[in-house]
Amino acid sequence: MHRSWLRTKVNESKEKVAQRVAERAKSMVPVQRGTETDSCMVCGRTMRQTGVVRGEGRVCSPACARTWAEGLKD
Repeated sequence: MHRSWLRTKVNESKEKVAQRVAERAKSMVPVQRGTETDSCMVCGRTMRQTGVVRGEGRVCSPACARTWAEGLKD
């Protein structure tokens, strides 16, 4: 086995791993769809962007949901 062949194989595998890591890192970066930000209708905290549900009537936590529901009973 030649040393140069082995070095070539090692370099190829390093490049393949680096490409996969870069691809995975790119897929994990959240996509910014717009400058609009949703906020909790109870406390006003900025909500994370899910891409599915947007608009009015969102709450950030179960505690805010309870507070909002208590307001409906009155």
